[in-house]
Amino acid sequence: MDKNFQNYLTTGEFAKIVGVTKHTLFHYDEIGVFSPELKGENEYRYYSVFQIEPFYVISALKELGMSLKEIKNYLDVRGPEKLIELFDKQEKEIDKKIKHLIAIKQLISQKSQATKSLFYMDTDKIILKEENKELLIITEALPSTDDRSLAVSYANHIKNCNRNNITAPYTTGQMISLNNIIKKNYITYSYFHTKISLNHNVVSETYSKAKGRYLIAYHTGYNTIDITYKKMLNFAKENNLKLGDYFFEDAILDELSVDGYENFVVKISIMIID
Repeated sequence: MDKNFQNYLTTGEFAKIVGVTKHTLFHYDEIGVFSPELKGENEYRYYSVFQIEPFYVISALKELGMSLKEIKNYLDVRGPEKLIELFDKQEKEIDKKIKHLIAIKQLISQKSQATKSLFYMDTDKIILKEENKELLIITEALPSTDDRSLAVSYANHIKNCNRNNITAPYTTGQMISLNNIIKKNYITYSYFHTKISLNHNVVSETYSKAKGRYLIAYHTGYNTIDITYKKMLNFAKENNLKLGDYFFEDAILDELSVDGYENFVVKISIMIID
């Protein structure tokens, strides 16, 4: 081997260091994205150790969603100013992805904790429990109660959340007025709601679910939900409890954990007015 090449890395050595295959390096060289510093006889490729960091950056850009074509387009016009412009743009994209991942983590944690809670309680009982303050983004439901109107109302709420940059997966529930429950209108919802952080800036209507004591029951299956509502009203009457304006329905077990709509477990809660 020519002495000049002894200070360089072969394709195999470089590939092992940066964690890719030799085929990847061959491909990058062929399309002009990343080429060896030197080529010897028989087109053997040799890489400098100083090429390791640039390769890591290219790999990071690719991992962030840039195509090899886009990376090549940048490299064709590369320069300090262009590099700063590229990195500034990617930093903003990274911040968005971090925010999105945090939201996903919060949702997973929330659903996990809610599911675990069912193992430690008697879901057949009506309970009184202190609940923390929550801020909800709400979307008014259509007045009709058929399946189509419910689907449209749900879709409108999703659009509303998207308009307010609530784009990560999230849990959606329903609000139904006490008056409708008293009138036995069990699926005439007033609003669809989604919990958001207390400092989230939204342009749509929000509802502050106050901290306080709540009357809570759990019901399995939406089709017979009237049974639990009747029990809750009777419980409130027997115990001289004054109830708030809205019941809140939140699915604790849904199709992620149970098979069949009839097996969904719904948490129903309403604030007690002292």
